[in-house]
Amino acid sequence: MNPYLLATVLSHVVLVPGVTLAQAGPAPAPPQEAAAQPPQPEVSDPMLAPLPPAPVQVSSWDEALQMLRQRSTELGTALARVEAASGQRRVELAGLLPTLNGSVSVQHNLLGPTVAFGGAPGNGAGGGGGVGGGVGGLTTTSPLGTANVAATLPLFDLQAVHSLRAADATRQAAEFSLDETRRQLTRTLARTLAQVAASERLAEVNRVNLRSSLERLALAQRRMELGAGTRLDVIRLEQDAEAARAQVVSGDESLRQARDALGFLLGSPQPVGLGRGLSLEELLDRGQRECHALQELQQRPDQAAARAQVEAAERSVSAARSQYLPTLQAQSSVVALTVDPGFARVPIWNIGAVLTLPFYDGGVREGLVWQARAQEETTRQAAVNLERSATVEVRRVRRNVDVAGEQQRIAQRARDLAAENDRLTRRAFEVGTGTSQDLVVSAAALRQTELNLVVSELQFFQARIESFLVEAACDW
Repeated sequence: MNPYLLATVLSHVVLVPGVTLAQAGPAPAPPQEAAAQPPQPEVSDPMLAPLPPAPVQVSSWDEALQMLRQRSTELGTALARVEAASGQRRVELAGLLPTLNGSVSVQHNLLGPTVAFGGAPGNGAGGGGGVGGGVGGLTTTSPLGTANVAATLPLFDLQAVHSLRAADATRQAAEFSLDETRRQLTRTLARTLAQVAASERLAEVNRVNLRSSLERLALAQRRMELGAGTRLDVIRLEQDAEAARAQVVSGDESLRQARDALGFLLGSPQPVGLGRGLSLEELLDRGQRECHALQELQQRPDQAAARAQVEAAERSVSAARSQYLPTLQAQSSVVALTVDPGFARVPIWNIGAVLTLPFYDGGVREGLVWQARAQEETTRQAAVNLERSATVEVRRVRRNVDVAGEQQRIAQRARDLAAENDRLTRRAFEVGTGTSQDLVVSAAALRQTELNLVVSELQFFQARIESFLVEAACDW
């Protein structure tokens, strides 16, 4: 089969539904076209051997997404932020709930072994300064055991209320940020998988082009042996073959880097490649299933997270200003002592209310208010900037779909024209009416258009997936 015809057939398999891009194979040429082509010289070269497959293969979108869920550091970080925000909310909630604390201690009185309590004040028993007179002969033990239980109940604390509301908004912002992380990871996964697929396709095209260059070189060498060619023709085609080898080396390295990038994204220490059965159309379809389109751009997770952060900043300002207000709380405490005879007595049980009036703290509260207002303004400006950039992004992405589609169609026509031009130039060289310079120029043009076509197909797919995800939310 003519290698140029093979390259032409290969270039048509990309982005066709149901056809695998990563391992797209050649389609057989029609019998009449194959018969019209003269026999081609047999060529061999170590660089014609395909690049070995990656040590780790993913065969479906679901498999790649499962690896991403389990190993993504970005997703783990976002989940940790949600947990931290939930913990902060629990801390702020504690400021509005009752507290109950207890303590138990054992002490030895160095001034006397026992102390009587109850009765007339100042009447000590056993010396050493007592806490009261004896009642019924009850005195404290030596060593003395004491137990204390204290309870508090906030009755009015506006700062704690605003702090709790700020924590609620912060937790909500963290949850929206988690959704945004999922959306970004979905886009990155689709783009990286497509990059690997396109790189594998480029590696195939580069080897087809190398084989074609070697066949041209063999043809020129044969002509020189028969006296119909010159050494200059051979040198020109040797240069063309070396240029094709350079593209093979460059394409293989691009493929290795794409596999490394996919492995890094999926948390694998080894490069990750694509198995058979995975196409770009499947990637686009599965990506749309994992995510859902939004009715309005304002519903996008990053927009919602920005609004929640603004709300949290506003609540923080209110909490800082509330420090100027008094607080009121109810308190109660119980004290128990070990006595002899008997085990223990409770001589003290207090209950009361505490009103705290903040008069002057040297300007600490004023400074905290300034800081909170500055943080609120910073957060608000960041939200406005995000909203503006998102609007521009949507317009740009929508245009990119049309531009990329048109570029793909142009690249397809350019590749078809270059293939026909190369076929005619080669035929002319075979019959002796063309020059080696024409052959080299047409071959270089064909190689470039083949690569441009693969790149344009990749860009068209990326534009389509980004056009969907720019106004979507992902819930996986």
